[in-house]
Amino acid sequence: MTVSQTELLNNRTTRPVPLTRMGFGGAPLGNLYRKVSDEDAQAALQTAFDAGIRFFDTAPQYGLGRSEHRFGQAIGRFGRENIQLSTKIGRLLLDCEPHEVTPEAFVDVPQKRIVFDYTYDGVMRSYEASRNRIGVANSDILLVHDVCVFSQGSQEVSDAKVRELFDGGGYKALTELRDAGEIAAIGAGVNEWHVWMAPA
Repeated sequence: MTVSQTELLNNRTTRPVPLTRMGFGGAPLGNLYRKVSDEDAQAALQTAFDAGIRFFDTAPQYGLGRSEHRFGQAIGRFGRENIQLSTKIGRLLLDCEPHEVTPEAFVDVPQKRIVFDYTYDGVMRSYEASRNRIGVANSDILLVHDVCVFSQGSQEVSDAKVRELFDGGGYKALTELRDAGEIAAIGAGVNEWHVWMAPA
């Protein structure tokens, strides 16, 4: 097996998504636990691309947008048509006062605070903001991020966020984007598989 070997994500998508066997996850480039320089971030992305990796995953959470910005710089070099890209919905990044910043496990972040929002409007706003930060017209895959107990703090809150996704129109927004060809596939980026057994 080589990292550049590709497999189709599945056979249900209208537009096939060929993913390399190995992908590049963007959390560390959001300064997860420690600061990473722009130069080191770009070097890491370039090394992955040069090694044959063509699947790149990021999220608004990662450094409160910093990872997405850094991905955008690299994709400008790689050519959007040469990679498969995924990002996530569920967290909106809002301007705030310095004491309101919510960095979670990330350091040296922009002055933003996170608001969880899995509604129709929240999904659309999050996706548009991600595209603007990355500087791309679209993402290949859009993942529902962290509706799990680990991230939400309790089963009750996790269940409420899953209900918000379905009852508040978030899942409808995802399927509309997919059906319109804006994205090719939808999925989940969560820490526990059990979350999809929760009542919706």
